[in-house]
Amino acid sequence: PRCNIKYLSGHYLATMRVVSALFLAVAIQLADGFQLINRLATPQAPSVGLKMTEHKDSHFAAQEISSDQQRRTLIQQVAQSIVAVPILGYSNSASAAIDVSSLPQVTHKVFMDIRISRRDGTFYVKRPENVEDPTDEPIYAHLVLGLYGNVAPNCVQQFLKYVDIPFDLDNPNPSYSTTRFSTLDTESGLLIGGISGLDVTTLAGGNVLQYKGKVIPAKLWLENTKKEEGTPPPVPHGRKGLLTHRNLDLTPSFGVTTRGSSSLDSSHTVFGCVLEDTNGFLEKVIDIPAMTSDGIVTKTSDEPVNVGGGTAIASSLFTAQRRVFRDAAK
Repeated sequence: PRCNIKYLSGHYLATMRVVSALFLAVAIQLADGFQLINRLATPQAPSVGLKMTEHKDSHFAAQEISSDQQRRTLIQQVAQSIVAVPILGYSNSASAAIDVSSLPQVTHKVFMDIRISRRDGTFYVKRPENVEDPTDEPIYAHLVLGLYGNVAPNCVQQFLKYVDIPFDLDNPNPSYSTTRFSTLDTESGLLIGGISGLDVTTLAGGNVLQYKGKVIPAKLWLENTKKEEGTPPPVPHGRKGLLTHRNLDLTPSFGVTTRGSSSLDSSHTVFGCVLEDTNGFLEKVIDIPAMTSDGIVTKTSDEPVNVGGGTAIASSLFTAQRRVFRDAAK
């Protein structure tokens, strides 16, 4: 799967909503002002009707005034809700994909558009008469990612460096817009994605990142907080939809958990979560066949995985070997 990235902070979203509410309030006042001017400018017919008619007219006028008041009250409530919703959503980090009530506060939001190709790796639109298998069509999804800037500030800072990078054909820079999710570890259920063409190389005895002939400093995403041995991580890998990064990985590759797996707690750091998954991307990824360490094509499961057993080691070795062969083939 490939993805395109858009990034908006929570403060920016709240500001845009407040501005929209102010414009709506100004529009209400202008509309009421023009309506009052029209009423004053329209000549009123002399009251020569019967008493019952006067009672009807006053009843209609009362109804009209009441409807105007109801309309203004309704629009004011809508304007207030426009302001209140982003503020509450920004502080509470409500999620449509996973329950985030027990998770840290979201400080940034990143929007990601993802597509899954056909089995032959294509995305183009086929004519109806050329479609051989209706179930083998590209899948498109939209994810909203929430980042934990207070819990994992270094990871979030490094992650945001590759978000919303301007496109420059002559001087390209690495960006998550070219991310490919090329690995799904069937043992831990971790979906791993990385920027295409960004690799680790050695320069003057040190490790650096290389991207299309450009050398970029390589930095670990380690947090500055000291943790005693045996202390649980700030956010354990106990559920699906968590964003995580391998501690000793110099590249900006990141993973998304498709289920809970405590085996990742010792080697990875959680720095965010999936707030919204509009088209069930994580569920569709689980259904994609994958090759295990035994050479058998299978699918991952939703069951949590705990530490222990030789299968985890075999899966890790198989994943490392597959990464070596894939890099050699580039």
